[in-house]
Amino acid sequence: MIRQLTIKNLAIIDDISIDFEDHLNVLTGETGAGKSIIIDALSLIFGARSNTDIVSYDKESAYISVSLEIDDNKAKMIQEMFDIDVTDECIITRIINKNGKNSLKINGQLIPLYTLNQLSYLLIDISLQNESQYLLDHKNHLSLLDRFVAKSNPDYLDKYKDVYERYKEAKEKLDNLKSKQINQDEIEFLKFKYQELKDYNYTPDDETNLVNEYKNLESIAKNASLYEEIIDYLDNDNNGVSNSLYEAIKMLSKLSNNPKINEYYEKFNSSYLDLTDLIDSFKKEFSSNNVDFNQIEYLSNEITRINRLKRKYNTNDLLSYKKELENQIDELENREIIISKLEKSLEELKKIVEKEASYLSTLRKEKSLELASKVRKELEDLYLKDVSFSIHFERLDEYNSFGFDDVSFYMSANKGVPEKPLIKVASGGETSRIMLGLKSIFTTLAGVDTIIFDEIDSGVSGKVALAMGKKMLKIAKTSQVLAITHLPQVAAMSDYHYYIYKINESNKTKTIVKKLDENAKINEVARLLSGDKISQTFIDSAKELINLKDVVED
Repeated sequence: MIRQLTIKNLAIIDDISIDFEDHLNVLTGETGAGKSIIIDALSLIFGARSNTDIVSYDKESAYISVSLEIDDNKAKMIQEMFDIDVTDECIITRIINKNGKNSLKINGQLIPLYTLNQLSYLLIDISLQNESQYLLDHKNHLSLLDRFVAKSNPDYLDKYKDVYERYKEAKEKLDNLKSKQINQDEIEFLKFKYQELKDYNYTPDDETNLVNEYKNLESIAKNASLYEEIIDYLDNDNNGVSNSLYEAIKMLSKLSNNPKINEYYEKFNSSYLDLTDLIDSFKKEFSSNNVDFNQIEYLSNEITRINRLKRKYNTNDLLSYKKELENQIDELENREIIISKLEKSLEELKKIVEKEASYLSTLRKEKSLELASKVRKELEDLYLKDVSFSIHFERLDEYNSFGFDDVSFYMSANKGVPEKPLIKVASGGETSRIMLGLKSIFTTLAGVDTIIFDEIDSGVSGKVALAMGKKMLKIAKTSQVLAITHLPQVAAMSDYHYYIYKINESNKTKTIVKKLDENAKINEVARLLSGDKISQTFIDSAKELINLKDVVED
């Protein structure tokens, strides 16, 4: 969730830093004070495209920074998906220059805009005023339903996806084989290549061992004279190291009985035995008598042949390439037999896919009734009393990664009016309520940390406005909510309240954000109620409205 937002040189915002809290954070203020710029800043820091016009007229660049608190599971997911370490902290910064150049960083690491866009879906959901949200788009309804189903059946798609991938691969292989024209020249060329690799049986490990053996033998051959000189120095019958040590030990044995001499005699004798073993081992390893020059030549030729074949066929794994050639020849020469086998295999897989897709569809239809009931309850809470909501299923002509279901949300806001696709029904104040009702269900399922509402309560008032405030408060129990509003009913529900206003300083307009204490919050709610002068009557009404929050939470 968002802990701190810093904005510099963005439109009329000179330099502000806002510390946000858990639960419901409400922002209110005068028209034109900069509330929308704060939302613009949040959109930009989470991947929206920038416009250089948003940089303050007297500055060369704008700076936005957000500090986020991320739980361990989400931090691990970000690490795996984007290779970005956010275990200790996550600070996103964006610099927008008037020359058109942008800089995006997470914890100091430069990232492209599309990565920031992808990452933002894990962290935040921004609902802008009058925006056609993904919740209304029928293309997203299947995934929304699947989130709901997965809450109680987390692995329900796994078996289908596994068998579907096998079905898809088999189908692609069959289609490719059927469409491929038989060309005898091509077959002959493949056979020619295969013949050249027919006796090639080196694995990558075999190749490595071959090179290592060659390097070792070549080194011995190259330094043979020096090795012989070393062996002669160590093991010469006249003055070699081992012979000299042997003669010294013989002389020690002739000395009169002396405990100290005996001790040295034993040590030298032990060393002599170790030395002779070591010399013998060295002679076996490096004596020129052991160098097989025919083997060196053979290895050299083999290595040359391997490298030539790799260059010729542009591969580092000749054994796999050989197998691929063998399969290609087999497919072309036994095309009809293979097609027949693939068709039978595909038919069997199709039966399994159909069975698993039918299971998915049945489960979805069962859960869709439960989801539709929950959505109706949420919308009824927002005074859409005559609402009807249902989830429609149509069968696709072909299977896809999610089965054969095409899912659409349908609703009617008025009794006796037939249900229509959601996008065609929602309008005006109804859109705000529908989106808020849907978000109260789906944002929890999506697991986003922060939800931002930018005056989505526009066009409503009275009891509906209060109901929307209560709904935001409910959502804020499981996610951080930032809500920009002009409604006193929503502001009264806040856990934390921020007032945005502007001042003129040195002939320049500046935006100020102030976190309100309880008394200041009462006065601001009263201002929203009165619209102008604040009287005691409006202050009392503000207190009464704020007290409703305790009733809601209980």
